Order: sequence, then structure tokens, then C-alpha cells
Amino acid sequence: MAKHSEAIYLGRLPDVRLSFQLMGLHARKADSNWTYPSHEHSMYEIHWMMEGTMNMMINGKLHQQSEGDLLFIRPGTTHACTGAGPEGFAYFSVHFSVHDTSFCRELNRSKDTYYPATSNLAMAMSPILSTLYDLSTEHLSESLSSSKQMKVHAAVFELLGSLVGQLSQKTSVTVSRKEAIAHQIAEYIEDSVRYIHVHSEIQETNRTWIQDIAKSLNLSTSQVNRIFREVYGQAPRKYLSETLLNEAQRLLKQTDLNIDHIAMMLGYKTNAHFSRQFKRWTGTAPSEFRMHAQQEVMSLTQDK
Repeated sequence: MAKHSEAIYLGRLPDVRLSFQLMGLHARKADSNWTYPSHEHSMYEIHWMMEGTMNMMINGKLHQQSEGDLLFIRPGTTHACTGAGPEGFAYFSVHFSVHDTSFCRELNRSKDTYYPATSNLAMAMSPILSTLYDLSTEHLSESLSSSKQMKVHAAVFELLGSLVGQLSQKTSVTVSRKEAIAHQIAEYIEDSVRYIHVHSEIQETNRTWIQDIAKSLNLSTSQVNRIFREVYGQAPRKYLSETLLNEAQRLLKQTDLNIDHIAMMLGYKTNAHFSRQFKRWTGTAPSEFRMHAQQEVMSLTQDK
């Protein structure tokens, strides 16, 4: 009888598919009279003070930022800045968006905005921000080589990893069994969206995938719906819609793919069906959303 060869995993990591957009990385030195008017945007922003002092008004609350202090500003947050000392100030700013439901959940777990220079988060991120600052000053005089651009990408991944790691430590709590089950359900839903993206088709009906999740967790479908709603405040089906919306927004923002192609990648049989659904989710058509996103990118990179 023929012998079959065998192989076993010695280790395995999850697939890496973090979808993010990075823009508006810049360092600026300003005199004491420089101001930036009140505004908001759909990006996360890391604002790191390099020298001097400045005032940042965030949702009506004043933060005085000194050397080494860091602000983590979340999307939709109104903010404005002015100088706070006669000597002027210098800062480094990073804007980014992340279209990944589980990653955003970690970023939004803590509601704190201000992290002093002596905080664990600011100390952990300062060396990475320094690396990005050095690359930004180099890029101002001449275009970065391909290898230097890869260093930017590597530093950004390290920055995001450090940010999430520090936020998770700060808010670490014992996860209940109910929360653990809800997180598993969320992972199943996110996996189903990845399947749709890879195969350009919806694998099964909404009812069937709920039944499959319930079976894998040895629960009833009513238990799956109840537990998920208690932890996440919404039905699994709504979470699926939000995850699909995040992916649609990412593709519209970060790619030049036409809308027909994006609709196909997300499992929609026609562009019209996708456009109707997207407008129902957001109130705007996909083409309008893309145009507004491009305008926002221009405003972030031109002046701030």
C-alpha cells in the first residue's frame, strides 16, 4: 500500500488585509500668530508637538499641547488650533482612514484625546513619528526613492500597531463569555465580506450564514441575534451591511476602479443595485461620495 506523505503547520498567521489610506503627513513650523480655523474631517489624526506650545480646541474643550505631547483626533471631531507662546511652535501631523471594522473598534475603544509626553502612548509612538518626520523633511527637497517609500509604509504599519497596542492596554478589561461570543460572530461576518470580495459573489443567503454561525458556536439563531445585539447594539445583519459599506467606501476612496467593477467585487449583480443600496446607506450616490472624498484629500494636502 502506498504511503501518503504528511505535513503539519509549525505556525500560522491570519491573512493581512488592513485597508487604510494615509495622507496629509507633514511637519510645520509656525509663528505665535498662526492659527488654523475650526474644521472637521472623516480621517483619524495624530498631532504630535515637536517644539513650543500651542492650543488645540477639540469639541469645545481646550488642550494646551507642549513638546512631546500627542493628540489623537477621531473622525468627525471639530478642532482648531492657535499658538500659545511668543516663541512659536512646530508640529507633525498624520491623517489616516481605516476601513476595517475590527481595527476601528480598537481605535475607538478609548475616548481619550490628549496624551502628555510622559504617557506610555506618547513615548511608544515618538520614535516612529520621528522616523516619519525625518522622511518628510527629506521628501520636501527631493522625491523619495522606492526603498524610502517602503520605509514610510513600514513606519506607518508600526505606528498603527503601536497605537492600537497602547489603546488596548489602557482599556484592557476582562472579556465576558457573552462578549467573546459576540466578537466571534463579528469575525464570522467580516470573513463573509472577505469571501464576497475575493469571489465577487455572496456565498449564501443572509438566513443561511446566520444558521452556519449559530451551528459553529452551538447556539440557536435567536441566541446569536440576541447576544450580538446586546454587545454591539445592533443586529448581525446590520453589522454585515456596515462592513460591506466600509469596504465600498475603501474601494471608492483608495482605487481608480470604475463603479461597475466595485459593484461586481462586492457581490452585486448590477451597478444600479449597488448604487441604490449605497445611497440608502449614506444618502449619496457612489460617484458623489468619491468626488467628495477627493475634494477632502485635496483640502488636507494643500493647506493644513
